Amino acid sequence: MEPRATIKQLAGKQLLCTARNRALITDRPLEGGGTDLGYTSGELLLLSIGSCATGGLRAFFESKGLHPQDMVTEVFFEPAAPGERDRIVIELELDKELLQAGADAIKAAATSGRVASRVKLGSMIEVRFAAR
Repeated sequence: MEPRATIKQLAGKQLLCTARNRALITDRPLEGGGTDLGYTSGELLLLSIGSCATGGLRAFFESKGLHPQDMVTEVFFEPAAPGERDRIVIELELDKELLQAGADAIKAAATSGRVASRVKLGSMIEVRFAAR
């Protein structure tokens, strides 16, 4: 079954987000008119991509008999020129032992998961209406 999430308005800028049997609250920072209670949507996107990339890398390195226990993945937006798309950067901090697997193979593994690969390919977003 494909993942599915439900988002409902709470108070102010807060949103209740649920998926499966888990929930979290998103919010805006104080300077954005929120209460800074939860992650922003952009932060959740970066966390999702980073978690997916790290999981793909862990599986890749373990399949090579390597142990990525000290691996650090940072994900951030790199602003683009006006009228162009921002870039999402996955920056890896790896031990030299892990680099022996090859840069191209490591890059492919970092974008092999379901979330990162969909973002990389530019998944289409469609808005539909459900009757009440």
